[in-house]
Parts: sequence; C-alpha cells; structure tokens
Amino acid sequence: MASFILVLFPYILLQTFAAPESVFLDGEKADSILRRPKRANTGLFEDTPKPDNLTTPSNSKQKKEKIAPSHVKLPEWAFDEYLMTPVPTLSAPKSRIVGGNPALPGEIPWQVALVARSTQQVFCGGSILSQLWVITAAHCLVGQQNGSFYVRVGEHDVSKTEGTEQNLNVTRFISHPRYDSKVSLYNHDIALLQLRNPIRFTPTVCPICLGPMLFSNSLLQSGSLATVSGWGRLRFQGRSAMTLQKVELPYVARTVCKESSSDRVTYFMFCAGYSNSPKDACQGDSGGPHAMRYHNTWFLTGIVSWGEECAKKGKYGVYTQVGNYYRWIQHVMGVTKGVLLKNVDL
Repeated sequence: MASFILVLFPYILLQTFAAPESVFLDGEKADSILRRPKRANTGLFEDTPKPDNLTTPSNSKQKKEKIAPSHVKLPEWAFDEYLMTPVPTLSAPKSRIVGGNPALPGEIPWQVALVARSTQQVFCGGSILSQLWVITAAHCLVGQQNGSFYVRVGEHDVSKTEGTEQNLNVTRFISHPRYDSKVSLYNHDIALLQLRNPIRFTPTVCPICLGPMLFSNSLLQSGSLATVSGWGRLRFQGRSAMTLQKVELPYVARTVCKESSSDRVTYFMFCAGYSNSPKDACQGDSGGPHAMRYHNTWFLTGIVSWGEECAKKGKYGVYTQVGNYYRWIQHVMGVTKGVLLKNVDL
C-alpha cells in the first residue's frame, strides 16, 4: 500500500473533492518575508557545492501556451520515457511579483498564503502538498511561534473576501534538520507545515506534485520556463500586490548563477530569472512555488528563497532545489516508514 500511494493524481480531487493520499511521483519508476535587502547567508556551510550534471539548452524555443491547473491524470509512464520525451515549453514571459502579470482566479490552485495574526498581512507564500501538509521556506518561520500565523488557501485578491478562501491553523512546523539560521538564513531553506484540520479541495484548491531528485532536477534544467507566484512587492521596496501575481522564468546555469552572486550559492540552491530583464520574485514571495509542467501535470521544483534586491541587473532570484529533499519530505509526511538514512539527496 505504501508504494501504491506514492503516486498522486491531483485531477481526481477535482472530480470528487476528496483528499489525495500523496503528491509523490513513484520513486521506483524514476529513481519576514523575502529578505533581499540584507542577506544573511555569509557563513560557512557544511555542504560542498557540486557541479551541474546537466546544462540548460541555449537554443530552447518557448512556445506560447496558457497556464492551467493540473487537472490531468499523471499517466503510467516510466522514467525512461520522460528522459526521452521533450518537456513541453511555456510562453516567453510578458513585459508585475516584479515584471509579471496577475494570475487568473484559481489558476495556481496550490498557492498558499501565510498570514500573520497580529497584522492580518500575508508575509510569505507556500504550496499545498496534501490536505494536511503545506511546504514553504524555513526562513519564513524564523521568530514565529505556533499560533502566530495561519495558512490561507483559495486566496486571490487579499483586499476582499471572494468566497473561495479557507483559513487553517497550523499544529506544528518542521524546518529541515540541517537548516540553521544562525549559520545561514537560506541554506536548506525548506520547511513543512502540518495543519490542524484538512483542506477542502475544490476546482480552485488542490495540491501540486513532487518528483524524485533525478526527475525533478532534470525537469528543472530542461530549458522550459517555470512559473513563480506570490503576493510580494511589485518592485524592490515598493508596495505589495493585492492580487496573486505570476511570472515565468528560465533556469540559470549554475556557473553563471554563482558568478553573479556576492554570496555563496550552495548545491541545494539554484538560480532563475534574467540578467537584463526586470522579472523576478520579490519581498513577500518567499516560500512560494517555483512550478514546472510536464505532461499537463505541475511539479514543485523550487521554493522562493533569496536574492540581491529584486530584478536587479546582472542578478538572479535564488531558490531551494526541492528535488534534493524528496525523501525527507516523504518521511516527514509519513508516506514512507522506517529510518531515514539521508535527510538530503546529493
């Protein structure tokens, strides 16, 4: 049973509005706020950066294609098929997030808002993994106490009530065991939130899928554009968005990423964006999804983490590389049993 539930087909939810048991693609088939003005990851790291195994195709052509929720069943293809099949590409980004566009209501149904009780303001984003689990950035939880914030799903326009919103209390939050904000605010910048009550899935509220490291990281570096979303600032130190924003961004080769940054980019991070185009995530988008589509199914490939200002020329946004934490996420959510030998994959 455990191996069976590792495959999730979010579209089923849209037919029955029942909760899925998992958002994981079967591994056996495959093998504050965005703190950009002052980044804290200047200390020593316990992990040695590794070179890229794959490079981003420089001549990848982007076809125009509308973004839609993941309604389609993930077919029973094995991983060797995905390795031989071109990944569908998305349209080149249009010229607010910074440089993006407003999302349609329900267009990004896995999007989560973390809301501070004291101010009722959205301070970070996240993604739905199941009825009881949400994933976000660990640095969003630094200084937070249990009960100081709640999760909102089904949100679109934060300035009004639209009838699709659900507010949910968090029973506990679990940052990655190798995350240490005193050493680095952003290395291993990943955390899971367990909810007290289950999310009610609807056509505009459903989870995003996860894939094992090989699949996720290959998809990440395939040349397709990713969709990043949130209610963060529309420009550096500017006002926050009222409606959910989205922007499409390319993966940046690791050598280019590292050379562009004044702070260290570890193996567990990656860059996305443009060096000379004002399109990026910004303050308030932290924890939100970096999502990519394959065979009409959306996968979470990154978490908005940090950057130097927003859409600054010659700089890129930096994201947590989710595929490296696939087994740890499974273990924490109870999808897999037994002892976890490694809490991060290399």
